[in-house]
Amino acid sequence: MTMSAAKSILVVAICAVALAGCSAELSVGGDSEASGEELAGEIRGDYADQTGIALPRLTCEGVKADVGARFSCSGRNARSVQLEISGRVTDSEGDGFDYSWHVSKAIAPGVLYERALRREIEANGVALAEVRCPVDVEVEQGAELRCKATDRNGSTRTVTLRLTDLDGGFDYTVEGEGSAAGSSAS
Repeated sequence: MTMSAAKSILVVAICAVALAGCSAELSVGGDSEASGEELAGEIRGDYADQTGIALPRLTCEGVKADVGARFSCSGRNARSVQLEISGRVTDSEGDGFDYSWHVSKAIAPGVLYERALRREIEANGVALAEVRCPVDVEVEQGAELRCKATDRNGSTRTVTLRLTDLDGGFDYTVEGEGSAAGSSAS
Protein backbone atom coordinates (compact mmCIF):
# COMPACT_ATOMS: atom_id res chain seq x y z
CA MET A 1 0.00 0.00 0.00
CA THR A 2 1.59 3.26 -1.08
CA MET A 3 0.49 6.32 0.86
CA SER A 4 2.46 9.46 1.46
CA ALA A 5 2.11 11.75 4.42
CA ALA A 6 -0.06 14.79 3.89
CA LYS A 7 -1.69 17.67 5.66
CA SER A 8 -5.44 17.62 5.82
CA ILE A 9 -8.05 19.91 7.27
CA LEU A 10 -11.08 18.28 8.83
CA VAL A 11 -13.96 20.57 9.53
CA VAL A 12 -14.78 19.15 12.93
CA ALA A 13 -16.84 22.23 13.57
CA ILE A 14 -15.15 23.84 16.49
CA CYS A 15 -13.98 27.00 14.83
CA ALA A 16 -10.78 28.55 16.18
CA VAL A 17 -12.72 31.73 16.89
CA ALA A 18 -14.99 29.78 19.21
CA LEU A 19 -12.02 28.12 20.85
CA ALA A 20 -10.14 31.37 21.22
CA GLY A 21 -13.15 32.96 22.83
CA CYS A 22 -16.07 35.23 22.27
CA SER A 23 -17.49 38.18 24.15
CA ALA A 24 -21.11 39.18 24.48
CA GLU A 25 -23.49 41.27 26.50
CA LEU A 26 -26.53 39.95 28.31
CA SER A 27 -29.34 42.03 29.77
CA VAL A 28 -30.80 40.39 32.84
CA GLY A 29 -33.77 42.72 33.29
CA GLY A 30 -32.75 44.23 36.61
CA ASP A 31 -31.82 40.86 38.10
CA SER A 32 -28.36 40.32 39.42
CA GLU A 33 -28.21 36.84 37.96
CA ALA A 34 -28.65 35.20 34.55
CA SER A 35 -30.24 31.80 34.35
CA GLY A 36 -28.47 28.95 32.65
CA GLU A 37 -31.20 28.98 30.01
CA GLU A 38 -30.52 32.66 29.20
CA LEU A 39 -26.77 32.05 28.90
CA ALA A 40 -27.26 28.93 26.78
CA GLY A 41 -29.51 30.83 24.38
CA GLU A 42 -26.97 33.63 23.95
CA ILE A 43 -24.00 31.29 23.54
CA ARG A 44 -25.86 29.08 21.05
CA GLY A 45 -26.38 32.17 18.88
CA ASP A 46 -22.77 33.35 19.29
CA TYR A 47 -21.41 29.91 18.45
CA ALA A 48 -23.54 29.60 15.30
CA ASP A 49 -22.54 33.12 14.20
CA GLN A 50 -18.83 32.37 14.70
CA THR A 51 -18.68 28.83 13.30
CA GLY A 52 -21.64 28.60 10.95
CA ILE A 53 -22.64 25.42 12.79
CA ALA A 54 -25.70 25.03 14.98
CA LEU A 55 -25.30 24.24 18.65
CA PRO A 56 -28.69 22.65 19.32
CA ARG A 57 -27.83 21.10 22.66
CA LEU A 58 -26.30 23.32 25.32
CA THR A 59 -26.83 23.42 29.06
CA CYS A 60 -25.31 26.19 31.18
CA GLU A 61 -25.28 26.92 34.85
CA GLY A 62 -26.62 30.29 35.98
CA VAL A 63 -24.25 33.09 36.95
CA LYS A 64 -24.39 36.15 39.17
CA ALA A 65 -23.64 39.44 37.47
CA ASP A 66 -20.46 39.91 39.52
CA VAL A 67 -17.27 40.75 37.64
CA GLY A 68 -15.05 37.66 37.64
CA ALA A 69 -17.91 35.21 38.28
CA ARG A 70 -17.38 32.03 36.29
CA PHE A 71 -19.81 29.67 34.60
CA SER A 72 -19.64 26.52 32.54
CA CYS A 73 -21.75 24.89 29.86
CA SER A 74 -21.80 21.57 28.08
CA GLY A 75 -23.43 20.43 24.89
CA ARG A 76 -23.12 18.99 21.43
CA ASN A 77 -22.96 20.79 18.10
CA ALA A 78 -24.72 19.74 14.90
CA ARG A 79 -21.68 17.66 13.86
CA SER A 80 -21.88 15.58 17.08
CA VAL A 81 -18.82 17.22 18.63
CA GLN A 82 -19.17 17.28 22.42
CA LEU A 83 -18.20 20.67 23.83
CA GLU A 84 -17.36 22.04 27.23
CA ILE A 85 -17.54 25.82 27.40
CA SER A 86 -16.06 28.02 30.12
CA GLY A 87 -16.96 31.63 30.68
CA ARG A 88 -16.74 34.53 33.06
CA VAL A 89 -18.41 37.88 33.70
CA THR A 90 -16.12 40.66 32.46
CA ASP A 91 -18.17 43.76 33.32
CA SER A 92 -21.39 44.54 35.14
CA GLU A 93 -23.48 47.69 35.04
CA GLY A 94 -27.14 48.57 35.21
CA ASP A 95 -29.44 45.77 34.22
CA GLY A 96 -26.89 43.69 32.36
CA PHE A 97 -23.38 42.40 32.20
CA ASP A 98 -20.70 41.51 29.69
CA TYR A 99 -19.16 38.09 29.60
CA SER A 100 -16.62 36.10 27.61
CA TRP A 101 -16.59 32.41 26.83
CA HIS A 102 -14.44 29.83 25.06
CA VAL A 103 -14.57 26.16 24.19
CA SER A 104 -12.39 24.52 26.83
CA LYS A 105 -12.73 20.94 25.60
CA ALA A 106 -13.97 19.29 22.43
CA ILE A 107 -14.46 15.57 21.79
CA ALA A 108 -15.05 14.68 18.15
CA PRO A 109 -16.40 11.36 16.91
CA GLY A 110 -13.60 9.32 15.36
CA VAL A 111 -15.74 8.71 12.28
CA LEU A 112 -15.12 12.34 11.25
CA TYR A 113 -11.38 11.61 11.14
CA GLU A 114 -11.98 8.29 9.36
CA ARG A 115 -13.87 10.05 6.57
CA ALA A 116 -11.29 12.84 6.16
CA LEU A 117 -8.36 10.39 6.24
CA ARG A 118 -10.05 8.13 3.68
CA ARG A 119 -10.61 11.11 1.33
CA GLU A 120 -6.99 12.21 1.69
CA ILE A 121 -5.49 8.75 1.15
CA GLU A 122 -7.77 7.93 -1.78
CA ALA A 123 -6.92 11.32 -3.35
CA ASN A 124 -3.34 9.97 -3.41
CA GLY A 125 -4.47 7.01 -5.53
CA VAL A 126 -4.92 4.28 -2.92
CA ALA A 127 -8.32 2.57 -2.85
CA LEU A 128 -9.24 1.65 0.72
CA ALA A 129 -11.52 -1.04 2.05
CA GLU A 130 -11.60 0.36 5.59
CA VAL A 131 -10.27 3.09 7.88
CA ARG A 132 -10.64 2.77 11.66
CA CYS A 133 -9.79 5.48 14.19
CA PRO A 134 -10.54 5.72 17.93
CA VAL A 135 -14.24 6.13 18.69
CA ASP A 136 -13.75 9.53 20.39
CA VAL A 137 -10.97 12.03 19.74
CA GLU A 138 -10.12 14.85 22.13
CA VAL A 139 -9.31 17.72 19.81
CA GLU A 140 -6.06 19.17 21.13
CA GLN A 141 -3.28 20.73 19.10
CA GLY A 142 -0.28 18.39 18.91
CA ALA A 143 -2.21 15.31 20.04
CA GLU A 144 -1.57 12.11 18.13
CA LEU A 145 -3.98 9.34 17.33
CA ARG A 146 -3.43 6.07 15.57
CA CYS A 147 -5.78 4.73 12.94
CA LYS A 148 -5.70 1.58 10.82
CA ALA A 149 -6.10 1.77 7.04
CA THR A 150 -6.75 -1.37 5.04
CA ASP A 151 -6.39 -1.27 1.26
CA ARG A 152 -8.48 -3.32 -1.15
CA ASN A 153 -5.76 -6.02 -1.23
CA GLY A 154 -6.13 -6.57 2.53
CA SER A 155 -2.87 -4.90 3.55
CA THR A 156 -3.31 -2.98 6.82
CA ARG A 157 -1.04 -0.15 7.93
CA THR A 158 -1.03 2.07 10.98
CA VAL A 159 -1.59 5.73 10.17
CA THR A 160 -0.58 8.30 12.78
CA LEU A 161 -2.50 11.58 12.76
CA ARG A 162 -1.01 14.60 14.51
CA LEU A 163 -3.62 17.26 15.20
CA THR A 164 -2.25 20.57 13.94
CA ASP A 165 -4.90 22.97 15.21
CA LEU A 166 -8.13 23.21 17.13
CA ASP A 167 -10.27 23.11 13.98
CA GLY A 168 -9.56 19.43 13.39
CA GLY A 169 -6.66 19.91 10.97
CA PHE A 170 -4.08 17.14 10.93
CA ASP A 171 -0.92 15.81 9.32
CA TYR A 172 -0.66 12.08 8.83
CA THR A 173 2.14 9.61 8.40
CA VAL A 174 1.75 6.04 7.20
CA GLU A 175 3.79 3.43 9.06
CA GLY A 176 6.97 2.61 7.17
CA GLU A 177 6.84 5.62 4.86
CA GLY A 178 8.58 8.97 5.13
CA SER A 179 6.86 12.26 5.63
CA ALA A 180 6.14 14.48 2.69
CA ALA A 181 4.33 17.74 2.20
CA GLY A 182 0.81 17.22 0.99
CA SER A 183 -2.37 18.93 0.04
CA SER A 184 -5.26 20.19 2.11
CA ALA A 185 -8.72 18.72 2.13
CA SER A 186 -11.83 19.97 3.86
